[in-house]
Amino acid sequence: MKNNHAMLEKNLKRNSLASRILMAISVTAGIVPLFIVIRMISLLTNDEMTIEKILIYGAGVGICQIIKALFYALSMWKAHESAYASLAKIRIHMIEHLKQLSFSFFQKRKIGDLTNIINHDVDKVELYLAHGLPEITIAALIPSIIAIGLLIIDWRLALALISTVPLVFLYQILLNKLAASKFEHYVKSTKKMSEDLLEYIATMPVIKAFSKEEKRTNIVLASMQDYISWVKNVTVGIAFPMTLAIMIMEAGFLVLAVVGSWLLGNHEISVDTFVLAVILGGIFSSTFAKFTAFHHIQIIFQNAVSSINSVMNVEPAYENSLSISYKTGSIVFKDVSFGYERENKVLDQVNLEFKKNSVNAIVGASGSGKTTIANLLMRFWEPDSGVVTINGIDINNMSEQSLSGLVSVVQQETFLFNMSIEENIRIGKKDATKEEIIQAAKDAQIHDMIMQLPRGYNTIVGESGAKLSGGEKQRISIARMILKNAPIIILDEATSAIDASNEYLIQKAIDHLSKNKTIITIAHHLNTIVKADQIIVMEDGKVAAKGPHETLLQDSKLYKKMIEEQANVDNWEIKEVI
Repeated sequence: MKNNHAMLEKNLKRNSLASRILMAISVTAGIVPLFIVIRMISLLTNDEMTIEKILIYGAGVGICQIIKALFYALSMWKAHESAYASLAKIRIHMIEHLKQLSFSFFQKRKIGDLTNIINHDVDKVELYLAHGLPEITIAALIPSIIAIGLLIIDWRLALALISTVPLVFLYQILLNKLAASKFEHYVKSTKKMSEDLLEYIATMPVIKAFSKEEKRTNIVLASMQDYISWVKNVTVGIAFPMTLAIMIMEAGFLVLAVVGSWLLGNHEISVDTFVLAVILGGIFSSTFAKFTAFHHIQIIFQNAVSSINSVMNVEPAYENSLSISYKTGSIVFKDVSFGYERENKVLDQVNLEFKKNSVNAIVGASGSGKTTIANLLMRFWEPDSGVVTINGIDINNMSEQSLSGLVSVVQQETFLFNMSIEENIRIGKKDATKEEIIQAAKDAQIHDMIMQLPRGYNTIVGESGAKLSGGEKQRISIARMILKNAPIIILDEATSAIDASNEYLIQKAIDHLSKNKTIITIAHHLNTIVKADQIIVMEDGKVAAKGPHETLLQDSKLYKKMIEEQANVDNWEIKEVI
């Protein structure tokens, strides 16, 4: 989606066009009775009023009041309907758009920032369309209708009334420029506070564990204080300048009174015309003052639209890719270099081949590039240079759906949705039958545990699977992958943080998952990968060595050292010191 700021703002306002037309009818109907009443006063002054005319004019006033109330209600109903429709539409489009963006986008943008945009900034759009825009419409229509009415009655009175309007607009332009930086800081402080609060709540167990020693609470409180400070700053920055704008506006009423008195004294206008002009001038000044006061709502709306566009204007990573069912084959990294920050290379000229249906392991120290290889294969990031291919096809030419159909990943940290076990497993294959789900669970060594639960497969797992143990969540995740049946499996040390009994069950589950598949294991426990067809030793972003276990023991000093250190760790035990 390639919406820019102006287009999105224009489309949102166009959706509320019907509401504004209805509001225009209501406002017009509300002003007409003033002219009718003044006409009645004129007739009474000249002894031309009759019972028949009183009834006709009275009926006209009553009809205008009914039209005013009816069309105002219809306008507000239409405004809220279009506002909430726009609200839902924006959120749906944002979610659909976010699904198309690359993993790198979510690394650059914080969850708190995106949550704030989807929740609060989109809500500001609804607030503007349902409440701000109708009020702005009223505040703009009433002065316009009054000015036109006075032009028809006496152009001199009309010019006197609007004589200060250009000054108000010039002052408003100057005020906007001065307030722009304040609003920018206000938006940034709101964004930072939301990010800090979301992170604070998510890491509450860590914060409580460190108790007095932790400093995160003070940081969050500081960001909240900064937000409050900028709210006060913006409020004061609007209130006092608006008072001056109202004074300038009311100066027009003073000019009208002076000019009208002079014209009345010279018998160039009638008393009823002067009275009508004074009444309309008072309404004009008070309503136009509201228009300038409501202007800050427009600024808030524009900032919200800018935030929304900061997401919607990001180009989808796979927009031009075709969804085709590709065949699996050898995976090749050719001259691949990559850095999360381009000046710092995490991978440097990496050349690798993972043959079809082979078992491969990647080992190395933290920061050597092991996980980055997996991230590039899943296209969470794109290489700075070089190419990654599957069966000779550049993965950058594959759609997200096509690549997802070829690759599955089992990670150490498993995420389950807050829904039933059956629904969590079905994510692997949306049209799977109950029998297929049960068979996948059996292969994942989790079926017996599920059947012991009171609601079985209908058990709700809780937020992020909170009601299950780490090993149980891992096996449900593996059941999901078995159901998906992708030909390439990436194992990010799925058993490293699991107890011995769960590790045994998970290893059996992985054996079912891995049949006739290309396996790439990111290994930390080296004793689990000695039977791999190919072991790749990474060091400082480069391939230090590769080959089977026995060959590496003879040819790679680094690998041999890693094996010896692993043995020392496995034999390590706490001894009593006397």
